[in-house]
Amino acid sequence: MNAPRRRVLFVDDSETCREVVKQQLQLRGYDVTTLDSPFGFGAAVARTNPDLVLVDVYMPALDGGKLVEVAIQKGICSCPIVFLSERPVRELQSLVLSTKAAGFIVKTSDGDELARQVAEYIEGTWQKRDRSPESMRPPAPSALGQKPASPFPRPPMRPSDAPPASKRGADLPPLTQRAPQIDRPTFDAPPQSQRGGWPRKT
Repeated sequence: MNAPRRRVLFVDDSETCREVVKQQLQLRGYDVTTLDSPFGFGAAVARTNPDLVLVDVYMPALDGGKLVEVAIQKGICSCPIVFLSERPVRELQSLVLSTKAAGFIVKTSDGDELARQVAEYIEGTWQKRDRSPESMRPPAPSALGQKPASPFPRPPMRPSDAPPASKRGADLPPLTQRAPQIDRPTFDAPPQSQRGGWPRKT
């Protein structure tokens, strides 16, 4: 007898992101319900009873971080809630800490990698990993020194995201001497990890 298909609820205001993620996961055996805004979230959870909720961070109607924070505080769903976003890893780690989300996944064009991480959150195996930023596994590049191409358009930076001009560079030490010339390798260092976890990470 076949096991029941796992159910995923995905909240994202981008139609492109919703369709790509839905297709990626459905091809790998998941039932996926999508929402184009946080409104109606509670009703969707009650209707679908998901095994995992994926939430984008940057949405104009209501910030994804606020949605997750309220959903967890009010106990709207009992399954893990995970950010799925292209925001910087450090920002996503901070959001997980402040909202008490289960973790985060960085948006990727690799459907197998997305499904693998989704399965870890649903099955609870991600809880057994060391979640410190220093020990997180970096993503595998598609080619030496290159990240896999993403099908998702990166949202423009909001004015509130940029630091005030008076603060830019305020924490940097003054330059006392010219740095020596260093021969650098022709390839980039591996990118940071795409995974997060329980508090200890957009």
